[in-house]
Amino acid sequence: MSNFKESLKIIFLLIKKDLKESLKNRTAVMIILLPLFASLMFSLVSSQQLIRNFELGISGQDTEQFQSFINQNFRNFSIQEFQDIEAGKSATAAGSIDAVIHYKPRQESLEKKYQIYLDSRDTVNFFILKENISDLLTTYHNIDSGPDFKFQAAADFKVSSSILPVWLTVTITMIGLMLISASLSEEKDNKTLAALLVTKVNIYQIIAAKTLFAWILSLITSILMGSLNGVLAISFKRLFLAFIIITIASFVFSGLGLIISLFTDSQSSARSISTVIYFPIIFPALVADVSPLTQRLALFFPTHYLYQALDKVLVYQGQNSSLFMEISSLILFSFIFYLIIMLYIRKADSLVE
Repeated sequence: MSNFKESLKIIFLLIKKDLKESLKNRTAVMIILLPLFASLMFSLVSSQQLIRNFELGISGQDTEQFQSFINQNFRNFSIQEFQDIEAGKSATAAGSIDAVIHYKPRQESLEKKYQIYLDSRDTVNFFILKENISDLLTTYHNIDSGPDFKFQAAADFKVSSSILPVWLTVTITMIGLMLISASLSEEKDNKTLAALLVTKVNIYQIIAAKTLFAWILSLITSILMGSLNGVLAISFKRLFLAFIIITIASFVFSGLGLIISLFTDSQSSARSISTVIYFPIIFPALVADVSPLTQRLALFFPTHYLYQALDKVLVYQGQNSSLFMEISSLILFSFIFYLIIMLYIRKADSLVE
């Protein structure tokens, strides 16, 4: 019996040792935290039951009763009235509204009374809109199973160009967050940074060089992606706006990467931290349109403003709304990150071991 107790004690001590070592092993923590965080985010998204708030345009004759019905019974629709269907269609194609319904009361069949155009850029959004509008119309006409309403896309988007803002957001984030943080941390590990600082090179020049390196790499990658997706054929104004957005975003994420490398003591630590926080930073931006929760959550992340700005310029041709909010937010994030870097450099006793 005593041998059995001793064996259990040894096993318990071994388990305790492994648990302590796993907590120190950042890779192990990363393996645990990433799936945990992902499952948490998806559960929060699904708990919202994909309830979206939509901007709905309405045009046609005798629509007052229809509009009143929507306002009284459907809180997730915000109504905007248009004089004619072409104006509503143009607004939908430009991304100002999500859909437009043109009512033609003189048509005999119920299906032909409604001419419906949807924003087709986002496939998930497209089908959610179809379902919501179908429910709206069947409820309005008090019928159990709706007729086959015809839904049309307000504008045709190339799949490649509509996904381009996603890939650019992911790439620019990775360059700053992972590549720059690993680059400076590697120089700290290899004592290259210490060797540079005993020469005429100062830390501010190194920070500037890392920032410009991230900017050049982001521009080259963006140009290659844009050329492959036919984006370089757009107007000069839109290209210039895209250049401004990518430049500011590059500063934002290289600043974040530099913060990680300055506050960590090794390259492995920097890689682990950047990998752990990458998913939480990128996830809210890519699923911001799924539910009200993700819409609110995304407002705290620079990736959201980068994606929205690129989406407006590259996909909607810069027609749907002002870029002031997106660009101002990116500038604010950039200022905060580099302010943290400057304060740390001033107060740190030493930047190298």
